[in-house]
Amino acid sequence: MIYHRPFGKFAIVFAIFSLFLSCSAENYRGCSVHKTDGGVTVIFADTPKPDGLLVMLCISSGSTDEIEKTGVSNLLNRIFEQKLKQNTGSDLQYGSESNSYAGYDHSIYYFYGKTENLAGFIKNLGTTFSNFTFTSDEMDGCKRMIEKKIIEDRQTDKNFIRYESRKSLYWHSRYGSPIYGNEDDLKSISEEDVKNFKNKNYVNGRTTLIIAGKVDKKFALEEIEKYFKKSDIPEEPINRLQEPPHHGSSVKLTKYSSQVSVPIIEMYWKIPDYRNQKEKARAAEIFINCLDEILQKNLIEKQKAVASVSFTYSFWNYDYGDFCITITAGNSDTDDVIRAVLTEIKYAASEGISEAQAKKAAKKLTASADVFRYEVDVLDWTDWISKKTGSRNDFDFLKSYCNFINKFDLKEVNAQAKEIFKNDPCVISILKPEVKRKAV
Repeated sequence: MIYHRPFGKFAIVFAIFSLFLSCSAENYRGCSVHKTDGGVTVIFADTPKPDGLLVMLCISSGSTDEIEKTGVSNLLNRIFEQKLKQNTGSDLQYGSESNSYAGYDHSIYYFYGKTENLAGFIKNLGTTFSNFTFTSDEMDGCKRMIEKKIIEDRQTDKNFIRYESRKSLYWHSRYGSPIYGNEDDLKSISEEDVKNFKNKNYVNGRTTLIIAGKVDKKFALEEIEKYFKKSDIPEEPINRLQEPPHHGSSVKLTKYSSQVSVPIIEMYWKIPDYRNQKEKARAAEIFINCLDEILQKNLIEKQKAVASVSFTYSFWNYDYGDFCITITAGNSDTDDVIRAVLTEIKYAASEGISEAQAKKAAKKLTASADVFRYEVDVLDWTDWISKKTGSRNDFDFLKSYCNFINKFDLKEVNAQAKEIFKNDPCVISILKPEVKRKAV
């Protein structure tokens, strides 16, 4: 079975908010963008809800902006969210709610409530953003909460070996590290580290406020100017390290676990950067979906060499990504299973697939994309917002995906198959059942 990852978590947040807005194409064209004198970008969007309000603060800053220690961005996010909740006072009516999210490239804070809460929401966000302070006790409390998450994840062997695989796969950038960092780094993060990261990255030039609701725009802009103060610290351009191709060597990771009863094998390949080569990406996607059926048929139905096969890949928007095959090995020897899988993949890639196979895969992909069709108007608005906030999620592409995927070139499909699978996987991880020793 194949699992696509069409939306990053950041994109999912926007999709959910857009459903809340229920914007049509006409509403989308009526959205307006403003820039305050202090440098904050403000986007207004009308909604059909007479008194519903969404205020969202989007900051183009995440774990990819960390330099030495990991987890600083996520820790700042947790402290900042806590301060927002502490500052919620009599200005805000009962029934409002807030939440936040820290990612690789963005940090998001948002409030739901009623239109009458607008001034209170802006004041809370602006004063916290411009006058950010916290105590050692507050920071330590957030550290304990994050440390608990790190320990829980480390105790899940499947998560542990996937993190190790990701570290090898994305060896050159923060995309190889968990967003919440590691335990040693977390303990060593000082108050100064958090403040410096905030001062450098939480700046007006990286900040977008989205206000969705029937509001007085002039009043809202005046309130934003009042509370989002321009910092005296010079703003630096966003300059994130670009991920190079994988280093070329194949890494094999093995872990014995009492949490599994049969071996689980995962194979990872790096996918080329397809952002400006969408025809090649479409070809790769079609072949991968054919490969799913080929392995199901030849390794499960005929040979019964494996118990199950599933695929994931992260290039729906054709950014630099990865492709993973997860294999449940059953009672077979893992080395035999790996050889059998790689043999089938390399044979299929070298021989190529037929027009009929490619059409069948395209039809399956089109069917799986139907989930987006009822959101076409939503995707219009979300794509527009995404571009304004600097997100790299291409919703415009998703809208046209169903038509796009059927315009494949069979020669390109087979050419991309050879290109991707000419090498062994970048990473092979094996989670094996723990061998229990017999008592002597």
